[in-house]
Amino acid sequence: MSALMAPTCLMGPMYGIMRNNRDWLVNQGVSPEDASYFVGRTYLAIVQDGERDCRDPHRFDELVAEQTPGGLNEQSLRNLENQGMFDSYNNAMDAILSRLQGKSDGSLPTKSD
Repeated sequence: MSALMAPTCLMGPMYGIMRNNRDWLVNQGVSPEDASYFVGRTYLAIVQDGERDCRDPHRFDELVAEQTPGGLNEQSLRNLENQGMFDSYNNAMDAILSRLQGKSDGSLPTKSD
């Protein structure tokens, strides 16, 4: 059961990503109101796609495979994979699981520049 709790602890990071996306859009000249609305609605659509047929263990693989080869979404996924994004998420979930199991305080070392 503890393992199932770890992904639920990614709500804060998800909101952080959304905030970051909003701030990036504002820095590109989009109004804060439009940026907030656009990001919120975009992530709603993304999550709804992921929720549809989510009992199928292949659903997320299919959604990833749907990205147009050579397209912008496929490139973004590859760029983030190459930057170690999924390793960072796994490390965060491992740390939370360790805290839930009483093995650590759940902290990860600070990344040095």
